[in-house]
Amino acid sequence: MTELTLDEIKDTLETAAYVERLMPPVRPPKYRSCIPEIIYTPQELAFMDRRLVRPRPTQAQVGLWEMVVLEWLPLLTPYEHNLVWKRANRLPWKLLCRELGRTRVHLWRIYDRALMKIQMKQKSKKCCQHKKT
Repeated sequence: MTELTLDEIKDTLETAAYVERLMPPVRPPKYRSCIPEIIYTPQELAFMDRRLVRPRPTQAQVGLWEMVVLEWLPLLTPYEHNLVWKRANRLPWKLLCRELGRTRVHLWRIYDRALMKIQMKQKSKKCCQHKKT
């Protein structure tokens, strides 16, 4: 197995952020209604406006999202976690500088260090798996 590069980690984080946007929102359960459902004629259905069907994430994408959220992000400090997730959502550095009150170079160093933490964790995890077999 080859180890993950920083670019692969960035791509994985961006994919996880995209998958999170595709996930359906969490809603409380609805009450049941005793009113019978309306049955429409085919002509009425033809004249109705069709709602667009939102794409749903695949099982592989959801598995990737779970790995990022449950394994990678807990390794980081809350500040690094916030920065990495906002960069995964492609928030520009300029807005991050204003929001977090740091210079671009300082934020870039924190971001790079956080990605290296993830890379080291993956490397040690693969190393341990290799020793077990």
